Parts: sequence; C-alpha cells; structure tokens
Amino acid sequence: MTIEQMQPGQKARIIDLRKGRGAARRLMEMGLAPGVEFTLLARHPFRGPVVLQVGTSRVALGHRIAGELEVKLQE
Repeated sequence: MTIEQMQPGQKARIIDLRKGRGAARRLMEMGLAPGVEFTLLARHPFRGPVVLQVGTSRVALGHRIAGELEVKLQE
C-alpha cells in the first residue's frame, strides 16, 4: 500500500522508499525512512500535497512522491 491509498487519521510505518538515491536521501533528511511511523493528517484535492505528522514535525509531500512510499498500516 502507498500513502496515496491511506485515509486521513490513519497511522502507518514506512516499509520502502521506491525512489532514486537523490529522492530517497531527501526523504530521509525530512525524517522519512524505512521503519518510521507517521499519521496521515490530510490529503488535499486536485493533486495537492499530502500532510504527514512524523513525531513532532509535519511534512508535506507531493502526490507523486507519496505514491512511491510503500507503507504498512498500524492498528
């Protein structure tokens, strides 16, 4: 499953970053790495950003890159 398939309020753990080295490095700099848990706060319409709560930080990602992050829902 990817972040794009999640609903706001759901919690998940990142399983894999299916991007090139540069994009993966940038995601890791923002605190998004395999094993990190986050909550999806919002998915904006019309291909707007998705907003994640990662620890005490909020991170906004474009739909394209959010569709490349493989995640597993947490219960």
